[in-house]
Amino acid sequence: MNTTIISLFRRQAAETPGNIAVVYKDRQYTYAEVDQISDRIAGHIISRGLGLEDVVSVLIPRSEWMAIASLGVLKAGCAYQPLDPTYPKERLNFMMKDAGAKLLIADEELRSLVDEYQGEVMLTKDLLHLPDLSAETKAKLSEINSQLAPSALFILLYTSGTTGIPKGCMLEHRNLVVFCDWYRRYYDLKPGDHVAAYASYGFDACMMDLYPALTTGATVYIIPDEIRLDLIALNDYFEDNHITHAFMTTQVGCQFAEMDNHSLKHLSVGGESFIPVEPPANFQLYNVYGPTECTIFTTAYPIRQFEKNAPIGKPLDSFRLYVVNQDGRLVENGQEGELWISGPQVARGYLNRPEQNAKTFTPNPFCQEPGYDRVYHTGDIVRWLPDGNLQFVGRRDGQVKIRGFRIEMREVESVIKEFPGIKDVTVQAFDEEGGGKYIAAYIVSDDPVDVDALNNFILERKPPYMIPAATMQIKSIPLNQNQKVDKRALPKPEKTVSASLQLSPPQNDLQRELMDMVGKILHSTEFGIDTPLRYVGLTSISAIRLAATAYKQFGVALDSKNLVKEATILMMEEAIRGTAATASQKVEEINQAPLSFSQTGVYVDCINNPEDTQYNIPWVLGFPSDTDAGKLRNAVLTVLEAHKQIFVHFEAEGDDIVQRYAPVQMEIPVLDMSDAQLAEHKKAFVRPFDLKKDTLCRMEIVKTGSGVFLLLDIHHLVFDGSSLDLFIIQLCEVLEGKVIEKENYTHLNHAADQQ
Repeated sequence: MNTTIISLFRRQAAETPGNIAVVYKDRQYTYAEVDQISDRIAGHIISRGLGLEDVVSVLIPRSEWMAIASLGVLKAGCAYQPLDPTYPKERLNFMMKDAGAKLLIADEELRSLVDEYQGEVMLTKDLLHLPDLSAETKAKLSEINSQLAPSALFILLYTSGTTGIPKGCMLEHRNLVVFCDWYRRYYDLKPGDHVAAYASYGFDACMMDLYPALTTGATVYIIPDEIRLDLIALNDYFEDNHITHAFMTTQVGCQFAEMDNHSLKHLSVGGESFIPVEPPANFQLYNVYGPTECTIFTTAYPIRQFEKNAPIGKPLDSFRLYVVNQDGRLVENGQEGELWISGPQVARGYLNRPEQNAKTFTPNPFCQEPGYDRVYHTGDIVRWLPDGNLQFVGRRDGQVKIRGFRIEMREVESVIKEFPGIKDVTVQAFDEEGGGKYIAAYIVSDDPVDVDALNNFILERKPPYMIPAATMQIKSIPLNQNQKVDKRALPKPEKTVSASLQLSPPQNDLQRELMDMVGKILHSTEFGIDTPLRYVGLTSISAIRLAATAYKQFGVALDSKNLVKEATILMMEEAIRGTAATASQKVEEINQAPLSFSQTGVYVDCINNPEDTQYNIPWVLGFPSDTDAGKLRNAVLTVLEAHKQIFVHFEAEGDDIVQRYAPVQMEIPVLDMSDAQLAEHKKAFVRPFDLKKDTLCRMEIVKTGSGVFLLLDIHHLVFDGSSLDLFIIQLCEVLEGKVIEKENYTHLNHAADQQ
């Protein structure tokens, strides 16, 4: 069977050409459009003489090109090498040189990051304007695609190397085809589902975000960078766009699992040790595991209860897993051993690393069946549990995973040794108290070392996740009898404030409450109200937790990225008081507001497609035939009166669009018709809204011989699934004679009053 990702995508584009394939902010592309644009990209690549097995490097920010440009490269028969623009120049230049890249697709502003590359370049600004394919190019493209074999190189992903040199992992089309088939079955992925592309472009999980959806007829939503670490905005985005499937690295994903989300069906987390969390009420959470060399996932475990040490799960049905001792012999269940993996998802190997391949990818001593004749040595220590699940124990070498990325301690050590004045160094991994791991560096130098300067030095040469969370200067590296680092003799890493900083105590109740909240997150009390929290260990991950906690506790939305840079107790206090002061205004005074991030995208899409009804939320509620239609209408009006934000309209104010509230006398006609007439009437009831004129809500009550029916059609700009649930609940309460509470805009007054 000659199935490839390209043959699967082309078949899907032919079956569902009008389905939306890719969405990024206010831009969206149907399957037909993605097919056409990627064809033109492929044709342009072919015209430059590239073909089967050639590597194209892609250096782009988060955008729709993550999907479309990648497909264009693959259609040309080439493999793509995703480059992360957060990596330093030295690493990016090395990766392109090592891959022998023959073409670079790049965003114009990022081109300078690979200044050593002097070959051909395609800029993303030109991709939409490429000419249509000539008949000759079409024929050549068709020929290449027909020759594209499952064994063809698909992608080149670089992982941390034991010598400090990154190594490129080669994955083939068949590896991805098998994974996509499993994903569709396991997660019940269907056309019409919405999949979040959350992972970084250079991370293997990005393939999972893209290709199962694009070979199924589902929609990929590229998550904008500015909201990826803002759990509140991310949750709003998920619900506004009806995201059904998502993957996140463990620390972020387990925090997101505590959000009140109503759109997701499946959320998977992986890349780090699982953080104990209560199973979400509205969707299924999974702990997943898999090395890049085995194509994204190897095992999966549904979280159905709170577990302090959740397993990594059972193998995907395409894999055979072996737990072996140092001699390569199978161990008994319950005993620890190294995990070996065999199956059609095992990678081809590492590019230009024959010695490493000989050690890591070996003949399978337990099975010689086609597809299972090789094993990958993971270096991970695991054990089988009685129920058939695998328990992850640790690593046999110096590797550790930070934010989902594999790090070799020796790679970090090698760059620290290059810093002036460093005589010796060791880098070790430690468990975070709140879950996950961090690395700490122990350095030896005759003179005091400027840690900030050292971290900047590392950042110029290595990715941000390789910067130690703690750096300690010691007299010498302790060694054991075998002249290896004696880890037990190393001092416990400390994230402390400089002795030159005075710790200003809290002056009021709010500051004390904030210090207690921050202290629990950072597991430290060594800070004052004006201490930059990054000095006491606030990282990008703990900043996410801090932002989410502050929102739950005080109702203030804080930017997690800014928190890392500038957070202090005083800064947070000011933000809370500012929010409280605004929130305490009378409802009548707050009659205008800017559009939220997600509203802006929906608004622009509606203006560009005024006859489209995809953002309408229609619903029919049935009541017994003896229901009093007048009483029902009054009950509906009572519920609407409690939520006046439904009656906003949209106006241009300079270059901006604002939503403005104005009192509206809602008309709800009561109609009589037959059941057959109602069936036809419902088809005409849902129609486009004029955003500049209409109230974005229309309702009718229809009486037929079989019952009384409330017809609703409300625009997604003012309504969502959660709103519908609340509307139905409150409507029933009013019909039962209960009093419902109106929207409350003054819930933060208590924070403003604390002194």
